[in-house]
Amino acid sequence: MNKVKNNPEEPKAAPLYQNQVRLVGFLGKDPELHENRAILSLATKTSWQVKDSEKWESHTEWHRIVVWDKTAEAVKPLVKGDYVLVEGEIRSSEYERDLVLNDGSPATVKQRTWEIRARAVRKLARKKKPAEKSAKPAKAAA
Repeated sequence: MNKVKNNPEEPKAAPLYQNQVRLVGFLGKDPELHENRAILSLATKTSWQVKDSEKWESHTEWHRIVVWDKTAEAVKPLVKGDYVLVEGEIRSSEYERDLVLNDGSPATVKQRTWEIRARAVRKLARKKKPAEKSAKPAKAAA
């Protein structure tokens, strides 16, 4: 067997571990800018047709996107409603939260949150909807 690097006859094995996320959606609000990071709120939507019906249903998922350093600087011009592509990895963290139960007794509950650590954020162009014909007639040239 040929041991030459980049031999096309030997397929490369997939990495043992992968943590890659690619999301395309709309920003739900302007970026929250902090000292060396920015937080984005990204909405993605999944739609499906109900079985044996013409009715469509959908689910919107909201994602917390954390952008660091130079990439955080680059997202400053983004605004609510922008159509963006985010690439990065998913991270989870756990913390304890103090609650008061219905009977008034205190309880500590473990909470887990997930966020996307973005490597890249790109503003995408949106296809414009065809302009509706306006009800006003165009002004005639004098």
